[in-house]
Amino acid sequence: MEKSEIVSIAQQVIADLETAEIETLVGIMEQRHAKAGTIMLSQGDTSSHLLLLLNGDFSVFYKARVNLTTVAMNTGNFSGPTLLGEVNLVLQATRTATVVSRSECDYLYLDMDNYNKIVVDHPRIAIKLVTQIASIIHNRGDNMRRTMYQNLIKESPNPSIGISRLGRWMGKWTRISDDMSRRLFSDFEGENFNS
Repeated sequence: MEKSEIVSIAQQVIADLETAEIETLVGIMEQRHAKAGTIMLSQGDTSSHLLLLLNGDFSVFYKARVNLTTVAMNTGNFSGPTLLGEVNLVLQATRTATVVSRSECDYLYLDMDNYNKIVVDHPRIAIKLVTQIASIIHNRGDNMRRTMYQNLIKESPNPSIGISRLGRWMGKWTRISDDMSRRLFSDFEGENFNS
């Protein structure tokens, strides 16, 4: 891919970066290409690199053991451009899923050594990158929470049963009085799970 095309795509993914900042980041990251079927990230791995996927289609897989039985699932599919591996860049955690390319793809690779150089030499870029990562993590968690709450509440015969079902999964939940609700949430109607 041409550098101008890469810069344009990277700008879409990290919109807060100015053109010069994107050019700096792209210059630091290593451009790579992967064939269809390439494992981009592996569940259980503790590596801390970040991928800026420029294009391509990907599948997410999760493996668990349940009562001595191994279960592997395809939990989702997505397309680039986007960031991948963002959590481990900032938290150095264990990867929670395996991601496989379903098509050929181009991507930019950022390892921890180069990220640390960005932090020291280009702190504004590092702050904007971490802000983007925080947004991704927040949105992913919020979407999962909303989907779970909505499905449990909507599939229940009434809100009290829905709250009881949520409590089974999330810990004890109890409905509060309408008076307390008005005092706590005077100007907030609440999330709408009717649509």
